[in-house]
Amino acid sequence: MPDFRVLYTDRGDYSQDLDLEQPLYEAIGAEIIDARLDHNALDWDSYARYLKDADALICFRVPVQRRALEAAPRLKVAVRSGVGYENFDLAAFAERGIPACNVPDYGSEEVAVHALAQMLALRRRVVFFDRTLREGYWRGAPGSLPMRRLSQQTVGIVGLGRIGREFARRAGPIFGRVLACDPYIPASDFVAAGAEAVELDELLARSDAVTLHVPLTSRTRHLIGARELTLMNPSAVLVNTARGAVVDQLALAEALTSHVIEGAACDVWEREPALFDHPLFQCENFIGSPHIAGISIESQIDNRTKQAQEVVRVLSGQPPVNPVLAED
Repeated sequence: MPDFRVLYTDRGDYSQDLDLEQPLYEAIGAEIIDARLDHNALDWDSYARYLKDADALICFRVPVQRRALEAAPRLKVAVRSGVGYENFDLAAFAERGIPACNVPDYGSEEVAVHALAQMLALRRRVVFFDRTLREGYWRGAPGSLPMRRLSQQTVGIVGLGRIGREFARRAGPIFGRVLACDPYIPASDFVAAGAEAVELDELLARSDAVTLHVPLTSRTRHLIGARELTLMNPSAVLVNTARGAVVDQLALAEALTSHVIEGAACDVWEREPALFDHPLFQCENFIGSPHIAGISIESQIDNRTKQAQEVVRVLSGQPPVNPVLAED
């Protein structure tokens, strides 16, 4: 009989087995339970049956709320498979003294590069020209707009954490000026990133291109809505590789349709998988991707290894390295 049971409630890629993690768990006598639950059609009774014997959880999108914790009397740790942790009820975890953890550093490079790629595609109108060329236009296509030199443009970074700093390091040599907004970091971090610290409204008003790199919390939900979009320049673009609900995506679709801003790109969605009749897909000045900004072979190995190591660490009686805390 195993000493511990590690429950994988759901995973992002079921084409991969768990052979990478298996040796780590075997070393402490832990058994893997691969439940493969569907977060969009979650059957509570099935979920509860898995929870009652779980010593540790690793979750992708399945919610771990107060009810789930009450159904898991043996639970000692839960790890979110990735950076965001909006599916965890952190207050309930704190009340029960169970550490809730994430993997904050596995795909920072990939997300920063993806955000920059989408931003450059918007600024240089790569997707537009590809489409119109295929339609038979050699320049002069309807909807063509003038393009400006990037070294004379200002980029704004909302959130200067790991990914925001990675983005600044790559975008700084390309754009003429870097602005950043983040109330939670010291002034020295702005200096190190080569960014001017400003408030959000000023950043939106002064930037030619804006990228979002904040977690989804009660404070950041719909951080960018109709009001904020109207503060942006009509020639500006917005990129969101953070969390879908950081942006009011219906307001964004309206802003794109009404040409309040020139363009936008999203890798993340308020509902995932995205609904393919979403109004954003009707906007020709929009670029979308299916929440793959953080994905590479190397980042997935990092993510899987680090989440398993965190579980092993806690089950072995050590404190977690990456606990996340409830908002004040």
